[in-house]
Amino acid sequence: MMANGSIVSSGQSLPEGGWSWHGGSGAMIWQLMFADSGLLFGLKRFPEQRRASLFCLDSETGRMLCDDFVLTGGADFAEPVGDGWMIGLETTHSNLLFCHGFQPGSPEHQGIWAVDLAEGTLAWGRPDVAFAANLGESVLAYKSRVFAGFPERDYFLIDPLTGREVEHIGTDPERFNALRNEAVGEEERQGVVLPSAGMDEFGHLETIRLGGSTVTVMHRLVSGGGTENAWNSVLALNAGDRLLFEDTMGQAGAAPLFNNFLVRDQRLYYIKEREMLVSIDLS
Repeated sequence: MMANGSIVSSGQSLPEGGWSWHGGSGAMIWQLMFADSGLLFGLKRFPEQRRASLFCLDSETGRMLCDDFVLTGGADFAEPVGDGWMIGLETTHSNLLFCHGFQPGSPEHQGIWAVDLAEGTLAWGRPDVAFAANLGESVLAYKSRVFAGFPERDYFLIDPLTGREVEHIGTDPERFNALRNEAVGEEERQGVVLPSAGMDEFGHLETIRLGGSTVTVMHRLVSGGGTENAWNSVLALNAGDRLLFEDTMGQAGAAPLFNNFLVRDQRLYYIKEREMLVSIDLS
């Protein structure tokens, strides 16, 4: 609901079939990915402690299968990857979630770790390679090296279930580029619909349109009486002109909560106040 460009949340209860899951005090739910089996994987960060961990939920019910899983190197490498902080999510295969670290002092990814979060175990780890693409039956990866004083990449195909090399492509980038160009993007592969961004007369909007329904998040700069900016972000689900559901995703924030909702398999997922994941059945 809007009045003179301001936003007021109706404070509605979740519709039937909806669920919410709290990631813990001080958490920032950072990334989400989905497996074909109905598993929802996530990465959450705790900025004050500079630590990160993984979680796994049933996407339909929100039932927690695993939480606060700390990614370690496995085998003889018990230390957390990326000092327990600098990690991210790459892709999924079957029930496995693939994670990465970073090259020292660089934003470039390094290492692939496959985690079976439903079981709470590390399936395999390859700190020596970097992820390039998910090809379905194999993972395209590479090693960076220096030859005759010049940097180059050595390309491989890896079995996604074991991490073992199934083919050595070599250093010629022609086949590597052809394979990477054939790979299906993660949004399409996981069946995820992300919002499009826009503006109205009052400020920023993000929108997902699904047939006759629309999910809109309105980001509004509000006056808090001080010198710093304060942003409110409110999500609204409408069928035509009829408001079905509304919730405040964040308020009095230093920045708008952009790109904090998506739709998959007729379910809406959104992050509320950074710490909570909420899902609503749209069918």
